Amino acid sequence: MKLKITKKELFIDYIPTILIGIMIIAFAIINKQHPVATLPTLITLVIMIMSVRANRYAFLVGASNCVLYTIAYLIGGVYFSAANAFLVSMPIQIFSFFVWRKHKTDKTKSKLIRMKWWQLLLCIVAIFPAWAGCYFGISGFLGGTEPLLDSLLFVVGILISVLVAFRYIEGQYFNVISCIISLVMWILIFIESPSDINFLIISAYNLFRCIQGTIIWTMLQKQQEKEENERKNV
Repeated sequence: MKLKITKKELFIDYIPTILIGIMIIAFAIINKQHPVATLPTLITLVIMIMSVRANRYAFLVGASNCVLYTIAYLIGGVYFSAANAFLVSMPIQIFSFFVWRKHKTDKTKSKLIRMKWWQLLLCIVAIFPAWAGCYFGISGFLGGTEPLLDSLLFVVGILISVLVAFRYIEGQYFNVISCIISLVMWILIFIESPSDINFLIISAYNLFRCIQGTIIWTMLQKQQEKEENERKNV
């Protein structure tokens, strides 16, 4: 079976991914970055393309990559991110795959749904006490690099994982916010440690992919909703 790639996918998905991959490898060699810190960022590039297209198999690849990210984050001293990757993200991604497979619409995609307004409001309000609890209650013991932003990413990361697991497209909206926070955090870390430039590159690229994914997920959900309504009216 031939792999069909449109021109749009070639120039928006694959060429930028290859270029970013080359940049990551080049900077890793120049800065003598530990291979464990380089490999997960390269795998993430593949996961991004799959996730943007709402491909449920991105969860399986992502779960495997969480192990590498955990090690890389521990080396970098961002302990909340390490805990989020191994204790939260990995098991939830495995769980997500099976939930999405149960609600599949074709070979790779699943039915997406929207939250009610009060559910979204509840999620937003819950972030702040959870963030304060993590920062003041735990960061004092763990320390680490940029604990204020790192603890916020931990809380928002859990929320995103849960929302995406249950197929809510709002998970992508929170993902964009998370990517912005992550980019700011890695800019601050990069200023102190230039060897961590790969995480800065992947954070910037991830923001672009998250915005793209939000647009695609929203369009896909509306299309699925329209098709479902048409079937009901037949």
